Amino acid sequence: MSEKSFKSHAKSENIKHGIIFMILAVFCFALMDVSMKQLATDLSSYQISFFRGATSLPFVLGWILVSKNLSRLKATRIDLHLLRGLISIGFLITTVLTLRELPLANAYALFFAAPLAITLLSAIVLKEPVGRYRFGAVIVGFIGVLVMLNPKAMGFASIGVIAGLLSMMGYSCSMILVRFLHRTETSESLMFYFILSLTIGCGLLSFLSWKPVTMEHAPWLLMLGISGAIGQYLLTEAYRKAPPSLLSSFEYTAMIWAIGLGYIFWNELPSIWVVVGSAIVISSGIYISHRETVRKAPITTKVRHKNY
Repeated sequence: MSEKSFKSHAKSENIKHGIIFMILAVFCFALMDVSMKQLATDLSSYQISFFRGATSLPFVLGWILVSKNLSRLKATRIDLHLLRGLISIGFLITTVLTLRELPLANAYALFFAAPLAITLLSAIVLKEPVGRYRFGAVIVGFIGVLVMLNPKAMGFASIGVIAGLLSMMGYSCSMILVRFLHRTETSESLMFYFILSLTIGCGLLSFLSWKPVTMEHAPWLLMLGISGAIGQYLLTEAYRKAPPSLLSSFEYTAMIWAIGLGYIFWNELPSIWVVVGSAIVISSGIYISHRETVRKAPITTKVRHKNY
């Protein structure tokens, strides 16, 4: 085998492994959501959000210490880290409410609208141009959201739907901040201060409605911590081996896990309206991801590059 063929084969293997890691990471995060949904039947949203941070913090700190990247925790924009922390506390609490009130697949269908909101917010906040193709995909995607929210499916006014929409918007705002912070902050600092904010903020809020934690909760808390930590590791490895533009589409495999796990644990199945609406939203999200790849492709002509 020639050197060129060997490098091509190695690159192909890395991409294949990256896709596998991504799918497994999404599965782990689905298990994490199963844990939060189950815990939400007995514990408050504040408590579960606190445990989400507290069970992940030791793993994140351990990874940073083992990799000897402690110096990379230095933050340049403390103010924006705090703002992201406050937004993240809000969207995680509403995420738990959504998981408690809605079937797992319905909750995921709402969360999948986040890339559509992120595309619009990127144009408004970050002044990133949104071409007619991506803008058209956003409109189609929101039509998919309306299909899911018709009265025969989820409806517009339930606590779960309102919490899900707030969670989706909060997550989108948080991701816009991450895009901005990536200009000055390291990935390690973004991950660490996110988890630290959840742990401290939700820990303080949990005193408002603390409920006894029993041994019956222990397996779910254990799964919450382990699945979150393994999922984060697999996600990191996936992005190390394959480009984000390729991996982003595989995030939507979450719907497969949501339908399967929802049926196994709670005998839940989404309605045809949710399936059709989520298919429209997912298709729009994949198309937006494709256009992101196209617009970032190297331009070989003499046309001036645009900062998209």
